[in-house]
Amino acid sequence: MKPIRIGVVGLGVMGQQHVRVLRELSQFELVAVADPRMVEIGQRIDGIGQLVCRIDPGDLVNDSLDAVVIASPTSWHVEQAELFLRQGVHVLVEKPIAVDVTSATELATTASANGASLLVGHIERLNPAIDTLRTLLANGDLGRILSISARRVGVARPALPSTNVIIDLGIHDVDVIQMLTGEHPAVLGASGGALPGNSLEDFAFLMLSYGEVAAAVEANWITPLKSRRLSVTGSGGFVDLDYVRQEVTVYEGRVNAVEGTKENFNAIWQTAKPRPLFVEKGEPLKRELAHFADCIRGESVPSVPTYEAIAALAACQDATDRIRLAASELAVVRNG
Repeated sequence: MKPIRIGVVGLGVMGQQHVRVLRELSQFELVAVADPRMVEIGQRIDGIGQLVCRIDPGDLVNDSLDAVVIASPTSWHVEQAELFLRQGVHVLVEKPIAVDVTSATELATTASANGASLLVGHIERLNPAIDTLRTLLANGDLGRILSISARRVGVARPALPSTNVIIDLGIHDVDVIQMLTGEHPAVLGASGGALPGNSLEDFAFLMLSYGEVAAAVEANWITPLKSRRLSVTGSGGFVDLDYVRQEVTVYEGRVNAVEGTKENFNAIWQTAKPRPLFVEKGEPLKRELAHFADCIRGESVPSVPTYEAIAALAACQDATDRIRLAASELAVVRNG
């Protein structure tokens, strides 16, 4: 089968990872790359001379591409993605889909109107550990899901972040929990703030509901230890998932009996022993790009429906607004 001609816009950390993986996948022929800092960045990328290199991403429209990856700063996502979608070029845009819900909705409309695939890079959906967890939940092994907690912290703040830590990191788990529950997120409360000298939030804690499931998401760029974990509490047990190690451990147990009155009782629990589950490990980015190829060829539908990407963004923006409103109200009180 003829390989898909693809380009990459934005050669920051994530863009360079896309370049690396695309070269490893037989489904694609990496043809061109673009970045306003091409002269500086291009020197760091092996084999850059074998590609068409552009400073203006718009020039890639002339390179007969079938698809493009948009890995530029979030503020450029919509403008750059629409440029290609209007030409019928398939687009994988890194998360978040856009800076706001209105522009994200317009982007989805453009893709639909031009018959092009639009895949949002919520990469944790393609983490093999999440596959294992979804199978466990689908089988009913945890009973009814009661609550989900996620912690995504460390290790360093981006040099020039274009979004805050909620939209940059926290959105991963806001989205994954949406997929696991099949419900859109609703923000119940949020707290957080920025370190001295920073204008964007560096740490945040979100309380959310997904239908009947309670959820908590913590995210920061401060903790000197990188941790990416998610836990699920069900009526029949507990699961701990490590995104980085791609490990899933289940602790099965349920109440055997309840002694005493409703006002004063003791719940008797089974002893829960950890049971590691098998995870067929693999690189999430490679799986995501292979899935993108399947979408382009009509063999699959995007694993991230655009309306779910928009819902995750809306929740993160709501949480951000709540934190900033609380901070401004507190400042008024302190200043009298």
